[in-house]
Amino acid sequence: MRRLLPYLAPWLAFAALVCFEQDYLWTAQEQSLFLHTKLFFQQSMVASGGLLSWAGAYLTQFFYYPMLGAGILCLLWAFLMLLLKQAFRLPRRWMLLTLIPVGMLLLADVQLGYWVYFLKLQGHLFVATLGCLALSLLVWAFNALPLGGAWRPLFVVAVTVVGYPLLGFYALLAALLMALLSWRQGRQGQMVALVAVLSVIAVPLIAYWQFYHQTPLHRIAFTALPVFVHNGVADAKCYLPYVVLVAWLVVAALSYHPERQEAVASRRGAWFQGFLLVAMLLCIVAGWQKDDNFHRELAMRRQMEQNDWKAMLATIKQTKGEPTRAMSMMKNLALQRTGRLQHDMAAYPDGFRRPAAVFPIHTVHTIGKMLYLQYGIPNYCYRWCMEDGVEYGWNVEALKLMTKCSLINGETTAAQRYLSLLKRTDFHRQWAMKYEAYLRQPSLMAQDAEFKAIAPLLRTDEFLTSDQSQLEPFLIEHLASAPGDTPEQRELRAVYFRFYFNRNRYVEK
Repeated sequence: MRRLLPYLAPWLAFAALVCFEQDYLWTAQEQSLFLHTKLFFQQSMVASGGLLSWAGAYLTQFFYYPMLGAGILCLLWAFLMLLLKQAFRLPRRWMLLTLIPVGMLLLADVQLGYWVYFLKLQGHLFVATLGCLALSLLVWAFNALPLGGAWRPLFVVAVTVVGYPLLGFYALLAALLMALLSWRQGRQGQMVALVAVLSVIAVPLIAYWQFYHQTPLHRIAFTALPVFVHNGVADAKCYLPYVVLVAWLVVAALSYHPERQEAVASRRGAWFQGFLLVAMLLCIVAGWQKDDNFHRELAMRRQMEQNDWKAMLATIKQTKGEPTRAMSMMKNLALQRTGRLQHDMAAYPDGFRRPAAVFPIHTVHTIGKMLYLQYGIPNYCYRWCMEDGVEYGWNVEALKLMTKCSLINGETTAAQRYLSLLKRTDFHRQWAMKYEAYLRQPSLMAQDAEFKAIAPLLRTDEFLTSDQSQLEPFLIEHLASAPGDTPEQRELRAVYFRFYFNRNRYVEK
């Protein structure tokens, strides 16, 4: 029973993810995309480490049911603990130390916050876990090879030559760990270590010049790792879990002994393990994204996608402290949809608090596209879906929004194109089939509650200028210049015109 205790830790992580991060995990799969097509696989492989990204995107879609996705992730962590023990031949008395890599993988996922909108690495919530699993298997296989002969140097070359296009950074790290495992094993081992180091240097450079021109030269050794730089601002703390993870693997390789025997556990060793585990737990607690506004924004986005306006109002009602402007704008939309905008605005908190991120965030990149659609401005919704898709990668949310925009504008060919893509996913096929019926029977669209609420806000003149990434000021100008005069438009003007009395507070720097 004692041997199984360490493997219970991933399931404690599962409980924490299910209790606190369901909206975050659901948003992660909405901001990702996996298609069962040959072209999607080929596009994933245009950069080294593409296989990890492809597999990570596949597993990310299971967060459509957050408990299912979290269960898969934690099962992989439990398997990783077993692989690490076998690969580095850790004695049972040190088994608890395998919780450190798992803890760092958990921290790498839950610390992201607003990075969930901006990371360009597809499947990032699973990529590091899959990379460590592959790395552990490779090290395990390497240690099983005989010390003499050419098998080990050939295996190291194969890991770098074949593994680099598939695994990126994790293949190079595996080769370096093999070098550390070999360098103390006499002249033959030192030759293996030299081959490993030369392969790690040469293979990425050759691959860069021959195949991966789109990867910056300074990034060729770090593909399949996320880049935490946005608008010129780097978020250094997000790299900490990866640094600790690599350090743990290096120490495990340096302390490896092929004929290690079990020994009686000492009190000093138990205290040392306890200290490391407590330090790891403190890092996780400190780094976990606990901002209340961030989590309520995610909840309100999810509820808006489901047109659950009453749930949105209940969510912001429970806000602790001052809400962000994104939450306030979503609250105004929910009040408008429930017909209580002018009557109940004072009953709900309003605010201007900055998002909890080290880099500047424009709401047009988070909830702006959804608000543009709901306020009857489909051209701007479509435009930002297109721009963000090119910049950060295509995702399920963008395809859904572009489908709705195309339906509103009567662009049936474009709508069918996006629906055909969504039908190639695992969890959004039913959604696509529902809206595909609108193409065959337009009368169904007229009966849809969401489209019926958007119709009175549509402008009769089509235009596309620039919003300067300033969502709310543009909404005000749009409402002021709209040629229509429906009751819905008049209500929104009356409420939003107060913006001009305090304009500077709303401008996003």
